[in-house]
Amino acid sequence: MKNFIKENLVLVVGLTLPILLIFIFFASTVIPQLMSPPPQYEMLFTTKQYDYQNKPDYLIDFLVKNQKLMVKVNKNENKDRSDDLTRLMVYDAKTDSVREITVDISKAAASVVDGVAVLQETENMMIDTAMVSPDGYRLDGPSYGGGGMVGGLFGAGYRDNGFRLRKGSIGYKIPNTQQHYYYNQVKFVGWVIKK
Repeated sequence: MKNFIKENLVLVVGLTLPILLIFIFFASTVIPQLMSPPPQYEMLFTTKQYDYQNKPDYLIDFLVKNQKLMVKVNKNENKDRSDDLTRLMVYDAKTDSVREITVDISKAAASVVDGVAVLQETENMMIDTAMVSPDGYRLDGPSYGGGGMVGGLFGAGYRDNGFRLRKGSIGYKIPNTQQHYYYNQVKFVGWVIKK
């Protein structure tokens, strides 16, 4: 066996080096995530849903005032124009899940004061709008990568269309569990610091 290794040293190095590199890259991405706690705060965000057959009666947008989630509700005056339905979503990194908070738009529209209404669905939540959560995570959007000098010449490159919560080298990808939502239009709302 020793003679085989001595005689075929280049072959042995050529076969073991890629395996060693795969192990190093795997360890450098997985071990930090296993050694640190996941984000402790849920993240609120909005996304769009395209529905060309059912035009919305109201157009909504979300904002935070005094740590309370509010909604702006406007009557959709132009039913011929196709508008996107705004959906309020919550990402929980502890369970690696995304859920929708269903908003009763007609009830919100009836309680509008000065153009905005407090949502009954989230009235007990306290929301922090800082770009970085209290435990140090931030939302990172899609990124582009190059294919190197040669790959760039031939159009090789990639686009990572996933959104992540990132803290240093640790990242948690927001799962795209509902295919009819367009996650490339994620809009950050805030961190749920109290329920």
